[in-house]
Amino acid sequence: MSDAAPIFTPVDTKSGSASLEIAEALRRAITDGALTDAQPLRQSELARNFGVSTIPVREALKQLEAEGLIAFLPHRGAVVTGMSEADILEYSDIRASLESMAAGLAMTTLTRVDLARIEDAYESFVSGTGDGHDMAQSGRLNWEFHGAIYAAARRPRLYGMIHDLHSRLYRYIRAHLELPGRKAATDAEHFRILLACRERNGEELARLTQQHIQEAASLSLDVIRSRKAS
Repeated sequence: MSDAAPIFTPVDTKSGSASLEIAEALRRAITDGALTDAQPLRQSELARNFGVSTIPVREALKQLEAEGLIAFLPHRGAVVTGMSEADILEYSDIRASLESMAAGLAMTTLTRVDLARIEDAYESFVSGTGDGHDMAQSGRLNWEFHGAIYAAARRPRLYGMIHDLHSRLYRYIRAHLELPGRKAATDAEHFRILLACRERNGEELARLTQQHIQEAASLSLDVIRSRKAS
């Protein structure tokens, strides 16, 4: 890791789940953008930061490799993987299809408890994002809102696939939130999604969900391209 890498805190070595804790800490750092594309992940340095031997670190890195978040390169070791524009577009199209499906299904099984969770997650996103809040928190609150809807579908495998795609893509897709006025626009889109949930309108919710994802992906790619051009 470079000097700019996040400093990780020691994990509980007595719990027997050190590798899982390390994997989660690294996964969050990658998703939040604290670890960047092509950044090296040196096992000895990680072991020192986490207060463990290199064995659980190696196990954690293997798990992240299976998730597509890192890769082992010859003569370089583990590095954070990146995505091309084509990758981002393809994954976003897959996300739009899966999430619109989950949203529509959720309206066929929605309970009062489910709706209350969705309402709470919406309020948390509105109050907990924007000026003065970091992008990592915005990402977590955004997922809690959408995830609460998808969880209501009671399709654990579908939910797992969606969560995996969100973890892979968020560090890129969040770029649209940097645009002027985008926070207000996102709040408005979320409110329309919430209204469709209240009305239990699966068809409208699926349409709004697909539109929401595709708009975020398109705007984020514009931001990414402008960064490269500058």
